Amino acid sequence: MPTPSHIKAAIKRASAKARKNGNKLDAEALKELQAVYKQASEEIRLRITLMAGADGTVRLDNLRELRRQVDAVIDELGWKEEMLVTGYKERAAATAVGALAYALPTAKLDDLAGEAVRAARRFQADDGLQLSDRLWRVNNHAREVVGRAVESAIIQGNSASQAAEDFIRRGVPVPDELPNKIKIADSSAIGRATTKELMTGEGAPYHNARRLFRTEINRAHGMAYQQSVFELDDTVGTRFLLSPAHPEPDICDMHAKVNRYGLGKGVYPPGKSPWPAHPNTLSYEEVVFEDEVSAEDKTGKEDRIHWLNQQTPTVQYQVLGAQKKQQALAMGHLTENEINTPWKVLKKKYARKGIEL
Repeated sequence: MPTPSHIKAAIKRASAKARKNGNKLDAEALKELQAVYKQASEEIRLRITLMAGADGTVRLDNLRELRRQVDAVIDELGWKEEMLVTGYKERAAATAVGALAYALPTAKLDDLAGEAVRAARRFQADDGLQLSDRLWRVNNHAREVVGRAVESAIIQGNSASQAAEDFIRRGVPVPDELPNKIKIADSSAIGRATTKELMTGEGAPYHNARRLFRTEINRAHGMAYQQSVFELDDTVGTRFLLSPAHPEPDICDMHAKVNRYGLGKGVYPPGKSPWPAHPNTLSYEEVVFEDEVSAEDKTGKEDRIHWLNQQTPTVQYQVLGAQKKQQALAMGHLTENEINTPWKVLKKKYARKGIEL
């Protein structure tokens, strides 16, 4: 049964609002995640301070107990992360299906949102990992880098202290570098080192957790939206939308601009959408109804290789992500199925075929 035009217009408006609310949820989740990490960092620093002696340094014989306490803080951090991401996934899914409130019963929307959250949790990427695996990786990394920072500082500082005492006993001047090495085992210095390892810079556990949160919350939103809009009889597909915060061209630009199925640029039928194109994406999708597909859309179907060949070398490189893949495109070797294939895999494949670039 066709959806009335006024309902379609309402769904379009509600979809735009759902995307805005999805971005707000993303920002709220990342702010709360930051607070949780800061709290964990401060708790670790407190444990280090309490373990220090009167001179402010942590002795080697306290290392085992300190490691146990630090690991306990990291374990609690992991539990809080899981609770947070689960809660925000549920809210994101509810926000997405809310766009269909004008067309579907509330009970149906609740079911769709719940199924989307469960599907997102079960989802396996190309590496075969699910959400639980990724959370474990993030927290295991946190345990490793923070533990290593604690051990390194205490061992180096105590070794330097013992060396200094040995010099003093022998009546030999203490080398200038030893006092600085001794300070490494100072509780304040260890605390700064653990905070840096936990939170600072790309590749730190906090950075990886942010990436994970954004990816998973957006996935729940998108999957819930897809499932709900295809409940309508006259939905022909979903349009891949670039985020207003999209920084520079990448593979998302190709997905948003290719008319691959004759439904319009960036429009994909059920089960064919490439969204999400990569982790940490802020791209969304929008419902496309049958009467939105023009005759020009139907006759303007193109494949992705054709689209790539019409782009500048800069855009080609940004989409493909490797100069050699761009070269393979220029020489006519690259196929549609190889666009997402890493170059190290393609290189072996081409070598077996006797293709040289």
